[in-house]
Amino acid sequence: MKAERLIKILILLQHGETTSTRTLANELEVSERTIHRDMESLSVAGIPVFSERGKAGGWRLIDEWKNKLSWLTEKEIISLFLPASEKVLSDLNLNISTEEMKQKLLLSVPNHVRQNAANLWERIYIDTDTWHGSQQSIGSMKFIQQAVMENKKVTMEYKKADNEMKTYMINPLGLVLKGSTWYVIAINSQNSYRNFRLSRIINFTVLEESFTRPGGFILSQYWKESKKAFIQNLPAYQVEVEVSRQIINRIMFTGRFVRHLHESTKQPNSKWVQLSLEFPTEEEAVNFILGFGNQIRVHSPVHLQSILAKKANDILELYNS
Repeated sequence: MKAERLIKILILLQHGETTSTRTLANELEVSERTIHRDMESLSVAGIPVFSERGKAGGWRLIDEWKNKLSWLTEKEIISLFLPASEKVLSDLNLNISTEEMKQKLLLSVPNHVRQNAANLWERIYIDTDTWHGSQQSIGSMKFIQQAVMENKKVTMEYKKADNEMKTYMINPLGLVLKGSTWYVIAINSQNSYRNFRLSRIINFTVLEESFTRPGGFILSQYWKESKKAFIQNLPAYQVEVEVSRQIINRIMFTGRFVRHLHESTKQPNSKWVQLSLEFPTEEEAVNFILGFGNQIRVHSPVHLQSILAKKANDILELYNS
């Protein structure tokens, strides 16, 4: 399209160098005659482009002509150059060139912050995917995203955490990416706010019926409060143990399962360390502790000792049979 081509010409010229008609034509994959017509269009629009004749001639803009983000602070400008997550762009069907986006931003910032901004892009990379790649299907993303943007009601079949299937009608208010998992934030038919994992949406229909977005709703603020409430309401199963000093770092590394860790300093030179561990459930505590074999010894709750001993005996019987 001509409009997009004109923008690309401006981006190329704003680097400040004189660029030949042939170079522009090759870059944009059009004829030199087309470039001349584009230059006329830019001139008519009030863009100060002019040509220089001669062997080293070509097109350039009048010096210092460019839009600058001068109303932003230096830190605010630099923050714009944090690289976008490729997974996020892909999930949201935003098929854009991040390199081209960077060049456009660079041309819009003051000279004194340009290098720092470029360095941030080149030295930081953001990857929101898991190590093995996301296995979650989010085929509903495109249509849920459309419903969010257009304030359209949605009906859907949803598989809950216990595999129960349930049908909902929702007013989708926004999308949130937590780690590598997408959620749609919505109001259900009981007028309550709910978070639905996109990968659990089985069948859905975007309705023609629109809804009125609640006044004062701020997605980021809601999510922070929702996350805080979720963490506070998680069940807690506390276990007092002694562990070998050799596995302290491994226990810390598995903090995904152990939400609280307190180390006693009563016996600093002992090979055993007293710890308080906190798990969501007794079952998770049992599985976690068994995984460390004879390097963890439970003190309380006392009945957990019997459960662990039985599990260990079951394992012995399995391999001795």
